[in-house]
Amino acid sequence: MIVAAGAAASTRPKVGGTLRVQMSARVAIIDPRQWPSSPAQAAAAERVDSLVFDRLVRLDERGTPRPALAISWQHVAQSGEWQFRLRDGVKFSDRSPLTPTVAALALQQLLGNAFDVSATSDSVVIRADRPLPDFPATLARGRYFIFHVADDGSLAGTGPFRVAVWPAGGSSAKLTLVANESCWAGRPFVDKVELTMGADPQLQASAIAFGQADVVELPASQVRREAQRGLRTVSSNPMDLFALQFDMTRPGVQDAHVRQAMSLAIDRASIADVILQRQGVPAESVLPNWISGYAHLFPASLDLPRAKELLAATGREVSRSAPLVLVYDSDDAEARAVAERVAVNLLDVGITVQVTGQNSDGKTKPPAADMRLARHRVASPDPAVALTELLDALGETAIDLETPERMIAAERATVVAFRAIPLVYLSESNALSPRVRDWMAPVWGGWRLEDIWLGPPSPAGGNAP
Repeated sequence: MIVAAGAAASTRPKVGGTLRVQMSARVAIIDPRQWPSSPAQAAAAERVDSLVFDRLVRLDERGTPRPALAISWQHVAQSGEWQFRLRDGVKFSDRSPLTPTVAALALQQLLGNAFDVSATSDSVVIRADRPLPDFPATLARGRYFIFHVADDGSLAGTGPFRVAVWPAGGSSAKLTLVANESCWAGRPFVDKVELTMGADPQLQASAIAFGQADVVELPASQVRREAQRGLRTVSSNPMDLFALQFDMTRPGVQDAHVRQAMSLAIDRASIADVILQRQGVPAESVLPNWISGYAHLFPASLDLPRAKELLAATGREVSRSAPLVLVYDSDDAEARAVAERVAVNLLDVGITVQVTGQNSDGKTKPPAADMRLARHRVASPDPAVALTELLDALGETAIDLETPERMIAAERATVVAFRAIPLVYLSESNALSPRVRDWMAPVWGGWRLEDIWLGPPSPAGGNAP
């Protein structure tokens, strides 16, 4: 009985300790009003902001909107009006109360002038000039956090942590967050989170091995190697889409037969298995199969002879005298590796490609390019929501995707016309120290650091539960 009691106590969640986290991106400011334009930077900002702020609505594992700061909502039929009833008794980390007026003011700043946001005695009312059938799912993602502006101009949230130390400048910086004792959802288990931003992605695994970190990011090239060395690794479902986007004003890619030949020349399986070290899967469609279930309807085969036939049918040379320009995010090592392999594949059918990196800071003017290697993240496991946002990111218009038939038609209009060419989907991977317990990240990636508690290090081998 004593042994059994000791075993139960060892697995019981414990309160206290400092969780040490490293990430490659650097978030300049925790403020939903100043949202980055770069998709990669926006994803990093969302991850950090979610530690401090809450939204009206959250998504469950199926992508279904669930109550958060709002306990219920209703939509006025045939209009763009939504009413969200707020949870009672919620306080910001500075102890000020969450009121409908404060929430409405925050959302008005984030939604902009296309929406009219007002407050009633217990609710926030949002009106638009068009119906918004999926609006709760929209408010559950991105920048739509509820915040309160203090007298000194700082922001307070209702999330699990509050900012204790904001880092100074430098290539890497440590942000210190402490537990929000007044969090409406309950106090997080750890007392403190030390988040190192701007950490070298190639060195983060070493920080785990030497006991300097508890949660780090892993590049695709390191996941298998570190797992074989005994490091504890976790990966999401495939959720980052790499795709070629074309500038249709450029003569070199205006012909659909040229773009089709490119699709047939690219070895997606090799990119997924070799370049991305089996952390990716070939992309036959815009949505990954784990969300849609119909990716098999868009087979993307490697067929070099057919690609050469299509190019010959165009009646002109595509390549050597005037190479096509392919741009990728120069801050993304995985994007560079994929872009370079695409160039090698296209050279096999006679298309010469000049691969050029572009800084993702949004300040540098992008070079003139025939095509761009885009990296877009699945925003939700809900098929209609995910497809709408991915098509929008690819420059395609998609409306009324409420049935599988309409979703398939929307994908076919993009993929079969080769206006965009899906290449691979990549999983998000992290490494965890032996003392991390109850890692329960969403299947589409991200953090839930408020659920983690810290136990004693596991014996050699290190795979804690």
